[in-house]
Amino acid sequence: MSYIIAEIGFNHEGDFDTAVKMIKSAASAGTNAVKFQTYRASDIALPSSPHYNAIKCGEMNLKQHKELFNIAYDLGIDFVSTPFSPWAVELLETVGVPAYKVASMDCTNRHLLRYIAKTKKSIYLSTGMATLKEIAESLEFLKNEKSGPVKLLHCVSMYPAKVEHLNLATIKLLNQIFNIPVGYSDHYPGTKACLFAAMLGAEIIETHFTLDSSIKGGDHFHSVDPISFKKLVSDIDLFYKMIGTRQSILDRPDRKYAKEYRRGLFVAKDLPRGHFLKEEDILSCRPVSELSPNDLEWLEGQILNQEMSAYEPLQKCLIK
Repeated sequence: MSYIIAEIGFNHEGDFDTAVKMIKSAASAGTNAVKFQTYRASDIALPSSPHYNAIKCGEMNLKQHKELFNIAYDLGIDFVSTPFSPWAVELLETVGVPAYKVASMDCTNRHLLRYIAKTKKSIYLSTGMATLKEIAESLEFLKNEKSGPVKLLHCVSMYPAKVEHLNLATIKLLNQIFNIPVGYSDHYPGTKACLFAAMLGAEIIETHFTLDSSIKGGDHFHSVDPISFKKLVSDIDLFYKMIGTRQSILDRPDRKYAKEYRRGLFVAKDLPRGHFLKEEDILSCRPVSELSPNDLEWLEGQILNQEMSAYEPLQKCLIK
């Protein structure tokens, strides 16, 4: 089963009660974790930037982080976050998060990666905009820094991403090249890309979460609402039940029906002793008998050593 992360990000827009409601709603929908973004707006953009004003409202302090962490903990789900500065890493260490998500914009940011590596916590490294060379270099850097275990997230840093740009085959490619777990961080509207990513082997599925995708601003417009999120979790769970394992063929549940569903060989009509069997004398139908359709060729021309009634099963002992 894929590990599913509901990315709340800054969709709470600084409203603590909304953040609480979103955690509870995501937990009820079946998520494994909720993910926030920990920052001061100045960590990300200049005050003169339109983006600065858009994200400023989403700032949260240490007390709020701790309270949200405890709410998630009580609900049995993980609370993780994306730090955008060393300050944010220190705050999240105080909170006690079990893992860190590295945003695509910081995939190659060794200064921040070094601070995260020191925590020895698990890292979800998002790969949006990064080349294979850059991904390899960041992984090597984290290895040299003796970081915690790293998992890659295939991501397309477009909001929203277009269907022709998703390139979900990259999930398997990254796994083959780097031989570490690979997941998918989604920016495509709806849940289909996430479901297909899980079917392609994504071990982690992260998708933006909102209480209402019609809300203006933030990431709401390409986020998944509680009803859709719950269906996504259900669909992924159903897929994993369907796919089974390679060992399932060795203990298949339908094997017991072979005798009932496969064919045997029966005489189609009353036949006298000494009759030379022809194809039209033989019925190939259910249920299984001593002889099977694979015996038809050698049966033609064989002689019956006793008379037979219609629909009796043919047996080797009845052939001369």
